[in-house]
Amino acid sequence: MRDNHLHTHHSFDSDAAFRDYLDHYDGELVTTEHFDLSNPFSKRDDIPDYDAYSAEIAELNQHYDNRIKKGIEIGYYQPREADIIAFLADKDYDLKLLSVHHNGVNDYLDAEVADMDRHTLMMDYLGRLEHAIGRVEADVLAHFDYGFRLFEMTVEELKVYEAQLRHIFQKMIDHNLAFELNSKSMYLYGHEHLYLYALDLVQELGCKRYSVGSDGHKLEHFQLKFDRIQDILNDYGIEEGELV
Repeated sequence: MRDNHLHTHHSFDSDAAFRDYLDHYDGELVTTEHFDLSNPFSKRDDIPDYDAYSAEIAELNQHYDNRIKKGIEIGYYQPREADIIAFLADKDYDLKLLSVHHNGVNDYLDAEVADMDRHTLMMDYLGRLEHAIGRVEADVLAHFDYGFRLFEMTVEELKVYEAQLRHIFQKMIDHNLAFELNSKSMYLYGHEHLYLYALDLVQELGCKRYSVGSDGHKLEHFQLKFDRIQDILNDYGIEEGELV
């Protein structure tokens, strides 16, 4: 199973090298480097150097049997939509993840977010996530829970937002995006139960495209708990042909 959410030193928050993963795993590798404009965490535009990224992959592919594919994680932020589209226009990526990481003031993982009113934050985040779908071309809707990763939440508490989630997931399906099982969210942030609930919703809506990603920024998180996720895929009847 390919890890479809992975970062290297081409992302602003990772120091990992391609070889860290390549020498540990003999299958196909795709990295999805961060592209986040107006990033409140770093206080800058974080734009992956496409030429340097492509050149390094081309050089490594000569020695690693062309096992590396190019990817990007698009951090959508509505006020910069035109700039996002302009950057992507002449780039060739094999896999594009769509994410919403911030609201222009806070990254949703900033420590102070944990002290904010949860309902206000949820409504803000879910609204931004729904709007993002279809605004830029992408293959995968990444970590649907990113905006509330910092919160401990029961399924019953998340069900308060089921109507909004259904709208988001239906729009995801309509735009042919895959639903991501994000193992960092599931096992480092303890949200497996929320993902199982989300899987129930997306399957009820007819989802037929799925993606599995560790959201790894270092080797220790590469293919995190993929054995457990394979069991979940089996339990939900998700076949290999439905994985992007």
